[in-house]
Amino acid sequence: MEETLQELWSKRIIAYQKSGQTMKTWCAEQNLTVHQLKYWLYKAQRQQNESTSTFRAVTVTLPESENDPLWIQVGSVRIVVRSGFEPQLLRDAS
Repeated sequence: MEETLQELWSKRIIAYQKSGQTMKTWCAEQNLTVHQLKYWLYKAQRQQNESTSTFRAVTVTLPESENDPLWIQVGSVRIVVRSGFEPQLLRDAS
Protein backbone atom coordinates (compact mmCIF):
# COMPACT_ATOMS: atom_id res chain seq x y z
CA MET A 1 0.00 0.00 0.00
CA GLU A 2 1.37 3.36 -1.01
CA GLU A 3 1.93 6.02 1.64
CA THR A 4 -0.04 9.24 1.17
CA LEU A 5 1.62 12.64 1.20
CA GLN A 6 -0.11 13.47 4.47
CA GLU A 7 1.17 10.26 6.11
CA LEU A 8 4.67 11.00 4.85
CA TRP A 9 4.59 14.50 6.30
CA SER A 10 3.14 13.29 9.59
CA LYS A 11 6.21 11.08 9.96
CA ARG A 12 8.51 13.92 8.92
CA ILE A 13 6.95 16.27 11.47
CA ILE A 14 7.44 13.71 14.25
CA ALA A 15 11.05 13.20 13.16
CA TYR A 16 11.67 16.96 13.09
CA GLN A 17 10.14 17.46 16.55
CA LYS A 18 12.19 14.61 18.03
CA SER A 19 15.40 15.86 16.42
CA GLY A 20 15.72 18.96 18.59
CA GLN A 21 17.21 20.75 15.59
CA THR A 22 16.24 24.09 14.16
CA MET A 23 13.95 24.05 11.14
CA LYS A 24 16.74 25.26 8.92
CA THR A 25 19.21 22.56 10.00
CA TRP A 26 16.71 19.71 9.91
CA CYS A 27 15.35 20.73 6.50
CA ALA A 28 18.86 21.03 5.04
CA GLU A 29 19.68 17.50 6.20
CA GLN A 30 16.43 16.17 4.71
CA ASN A 31 16.73 18.12 1.42
CA LEU A 32 13.50 19.95 2.19
CA THR A 33 12.69 23.64 2.38
CA VAL A 34 11.73 25.44 5.57
CA HIS A 35 8.66 26.68 3.70
CA GLN A 36 7.48 23.08 3.13
CA LEU A 37 7.94 22.19 6.78
CA LYS A 38 6.12 25.31 7.98
CA TYR A 39 3.25 24.61 5.60
CA TRP A 40 2.79 21.03 6.84
CA LEU A 41 3.20 22.05 10.49
CA TYR A 42 0.48 24.66 9.99
CA LYS A 43 -1.76 22.14 8.22
CA ALA A 44 -1.28 19.55 10.99
CA GLN A 45 -2.01 22.13 13.71
CA ARG A 46 -5.12 23.31 11.92
CA GLN A 47 -6.36 19.75 11.48
CA GLN A 48 -5.73 19.01 15.15
CA ASN A 49 -7.65 22.12 16.21
CA GLU A 50 -10.61 21.15 14.02
CA SER A 51 -10.77 17.65 15.46
CA THR A 52 -10.54 18.75 19.10
CA SER A 53 -13.97 19.10 20.69
CA THR A 54 -14.45 21.53 23.51
CA PHE A 55 -17.54 21.34 25.65
CA ARG A 56 -18.96 24.54 27.02
CA ALA A 57 -21.70 25.17 29.51
CA VAL A 58 -24.86 26.39 27.82
CA THR A 59 -27.48 28.47 29.60
CA VAL A 60 -30.94 28.56 28.05
CA THR A 61 -33.47 31.06 29.34
CA LEU A 62 -36.92 29.99 28.28
CA PRO A 63 -39.39 32.66 27.26
CA GLU A 64 -42.00 33.63 29.83
CA SER A 65 -44.59 34.22 27.14
CA GLU A 66 -44.93 33.48 23.43
CA ASN A 67 -43.79 37.00 22.53
CA ASP A 68 -40.53 36.85 24.53
CA PRO A 69 -37.35 35.65 22.76
CA LEU A 70 -35.39 32.52 23.67
CA TRP A 71 -31.90 33.40 25.01
CA ILE A 72 -29.01 30.96 24.58
CA GLN A 73 -25.70 31.82 26.22
CA VAL A 74 -22.39 30.01 25.65
CA GLY A 75 -19.57 31.63 27.61
CA SER A 76 -19.78 35.35 26.86
CA VAL A 77 -21.73 34.85 23.63
CA ARG A 78 -25.49 35.26 23.74
CA ILE A 79 -27.85 34.20 20.96
CA VAL A 80 -31.38 35.55 20.83
CA VAL A 81 -33.98 33.49 19.00
CA ARG A 82 -37.11 35.47 18.33
CA SER A 83 -40.53 34.30 17.25
CA GLY A 84 -40.54 33.58 13.52
CA PHE A 85 -36.91 32.42 13.45
CA GLU A 86 -36.06 30.40 10.31
CA PRO A 87 -33.71 27.47 11.11
CA GLN A 88 -32.71 27.18 7.44
CA LEU A 89 -31.17 30.67 7.66
CA LEU A 90 -28.75 29.47 10.34
CA ARG A 91 -27.90 26.29 8.39
CA ASP A 92 -27.16 28.31 5.24
CA ALA A 93 -24.77 30.62 7.16
CA SER A 94 -22.41 27.79 8.14
